[in-house]
Amino acid sequence: MIRVSFPSIFQLPSQRSPRRWCLPIAFGVTVLASACGGGGGSPSAQGGASILPAITAVTSGTAVAAVEVSTSETAAVSAALPAPDPGLLLLLLPDGQNPADPRVRAWVDAALEEGVRVHPVADSEFLQLGDAARGYAGLILPDSMHVQATDEVIAAVQRYTEGGGKTLLVFDFGALTLQGDVPVYPVPRSRLSPLAGVDYVLYDQLLDRTTGLGPITGLRSTLRSLLVPPGKSMAYTGLPSGTATVAAADSGTSSSDSLVSAAGISSSNAMYLPVNTGDPGGVRGFDVQQYSQQRYFSAASNGQARLSARQVRVDLGKAQRGSPVTRVTQATLTGTTSTTQAVSALDTTDPVEALTGYLLGPLIYPSYVTQGDFGQLPGQRVLVTSPQFGLVAGINPVGAGQVMFVNLPLTYLKGRTDALLMHGFLHIFTRELLDMPHLSSMPNGVAGMTFDWHLDAKEAQAPTNKLVKLNVFNDPQALFSIEMTAGPDAIVPKDGLGWNLPVNKTAQQFLKTFAKTGHAVGSHGGWIHDWYGSGVTENNRLESSGGACVNTLLRLDNFEQCLQLNRQSVDGVVGRASTSYSAPEGNNPLWAMDWLEQRGVMAAYFGGHTGLGATRQYREGQLLNPSIWVFPVTPFGLYATFEEFQEYKVPQADVKAWYRAMVDFSIAQNTSRMVYAHPAGAALWSTVLLDFLNYAKAQSPRLSWYTSVRLAQFMSRRLEVSWSQSRDEVTGQTVFTVSHPSSLAEMTWRLPRSRYPQAPQLRSGSAEIDGSDSRYWQVRAKAGTQLVFGA
Repeated sequence: MIRVSFPSIFQLPSQRSPRRWCLPIAFGVTVLASACGGGGGSPSAQGGASILPAITAVTSGTAVAAVEVSTSETAAVSAALPAPDPGLLLLLLPDGQNPADPRVRAWVDAALEEGVRVHPVADSEFLQLGDAARGYAGLILPDSMHVQATDEVIAAVQRYTEGGGKTLLVFDFGALTLQGDVPVYPVPRSRLSPLAGVDYVLYDQLLDRTTGLGPITGLRSTLRSLLVPPGKSMAYTGLPSGTATVAAADSGTSSSDSLVSAAGISSSNAMYLPVNTGDPGGVRGFDVQQYSQQRYFSAASNGQARLSARQVRVDLGKAQRGSPVTRVTQATLTGTTSTTQAVSALDTTDPVEALTGYLLGPLIYPSYVTQGDFGQLPGQRVLVTSPQFGLVAGINPVGAGQVMFVNLPLTYLKGRTDALLMHGFLHIFTRELLDMPHLSSMPNGVAGMTFDWHLDAKEAQAPTNKLVKLNVFNDPQALFSIEMTAGPDAIVPKDGLGWNLPVNKTAQQFLKTFAKTGHAVGSHGGWIHDWYGSGVTENNRLESSGGACVNTLLRLDNFEQCLQLNRQSVDGVVGRASTSYSAPEGNNPLWAMDWLEQRGVMAAYFGGHTGLGATRQYREGQLLNPSIWVFPVTPFGLYATFEEFQEYKVPQADVKAWYRAMVDFSIAQNTSRMVYAHPAGAALWSTVLLDFLNYAKAQSPRLSWYTSVRLAQFMSRRLEVSWSQSRDEVTGQTVFTVSHPSSLAEMTWRLPRSRYPQAPQLRSGSAEIDGSDSRYWQVRAKAGTQLVFGA
């Protein structure tokens, strides 16, 4: 049971006398919550687990600092706006916006990873374009960067959309206007409410209840179309009853079994983020980056202590508790029109699910409270909702055009290690509203899976040998990423529980055989698994490791040497410099990532951006280590690896179904996701493991196994592709002009048959036209640096 302490219950003001413009006043209520213990919960909501983590929620009153923009970065977004291109999205920015701002780069990079192109356009350029703006694919109105907008810009966006343009409107774009030189909230609502289809930014009415903080929900089919993989969303069973929470709060305690309950969210209590003109959506009052900082499972210490609930701590920041707003948008979730949803054991129905996180259950996100009906008019479609605050995302017809309104701070989330939603909404905007062709993120357009094996300690030696005998690692068509923690100790110095790779002939042979087969062999941190995973910080790089990592050659003892000794040992055995890495317990200090990048590591297991495919490390509000591709974990509900499934009572049948659903999802969305395992748990449930591997193999040639290094190399080459679209006025075809500095091999364009009913025609260069997919033509490039085709 989780106990949360509240010193008192407060009601936030909900009414204010109207005025022409509304300036925020200083008003704050802090709720202190602390918790301990564990408890039960609904298996259907938690991936079948019957033992749940113990979540501690505290309210520190702190906010995330704004990121200073470095002008040393030269992003490829400062060039003049290209001629109208039906495959190019416009990202609307205020005049004078620094193109090196990492928030701009976040959108450009997300689009590239999704296989489409985006180019920033300043307000003045957009106004000059007029009707010509509809010669581009669509318009993105981003959050965080353009919170002030003139009435002239708002009117131009309205005309663009009504005239047939497709617009992605995100969160706080244009939330403020100017009264003289003073930024203010418009009264009574956002000037963009007619585009969104609901009233929002209701500061004049709601004050500090303008922005809510709570779970978000959608139909399973819609979430899959938003790239949310199986296990990253779980069945939503409703908010906890408010009666028990209020009674307990009056006495100073309350009980819960999830982050939602630990935060005090219930049917009669809501959480809000205070807003001001410096942070119009209040998003910096709650840091989602802490979702990526939960400690992942250690196989080294598994079995060394009595089973207990995992301990989790979440800081609610500046969040305040108040009564729910009584009049919010009541929107019925609408089924997807996409034909890309996976069909599997986990997708036989279309239930409402909440976006969830490892160890935390349903995650909480900021969204503006919305009012007004949505979903009743022809063409309106509800994508995502909030149980307490109204519409989170929906599609609204406006004149001859359409608006996808996303009531979430996508830019902020990506910068704080939660990029899945930005990528997902870009995906559905470009695939479903715009029906755009795209460059596949998969080599040759073949979907995949990445299996990352963590060899934490010598306890894995016998299980690894069992898996070898089961031929798990022997198939050259099923190549994995395998990382070892190589030191003599595992939990504390001198315990002798580590692999001790320098003298362990069996361990050496494992790695040599794996490398020879084609697996990507690398370092799992830090020489001593638990000591490094639980002890390394941003500040102790050169501090003593307590004798755990002593480099006798250099006569040094510090945490950096934990990395050095491990890498030196692994690389010495396989005979080459490793280029993949995983961090013990997911603990990856920034300095460690810098250290790895300097030594040529290009692929790393990552605890952030969970549920996403290979991506770059946006963290602390900026792109860090651009030459490293990170591979986020995809959990199954609360847990992620075999030992957790076993210890916390997740049924084998559920895990088997989840693995199969992951394969189906990857194929359906033409993507790849990473799952990870330890040999001990996998050997114990070898029937589940073998079912997973056999099911994946049966999907060939539609699915391949990719090591993290293989995908990182491909994605780095893919970044160098340059392409454009234009219209051939003679034939009426769309002409694709493509180039690459070295080779276009494996690059694949996917053209929707719904938009291009006839097969593409090769005009120059070398490529294969593949019509085997029922939804897409695939133009698969071969060797060469230039390619032109029409469709």
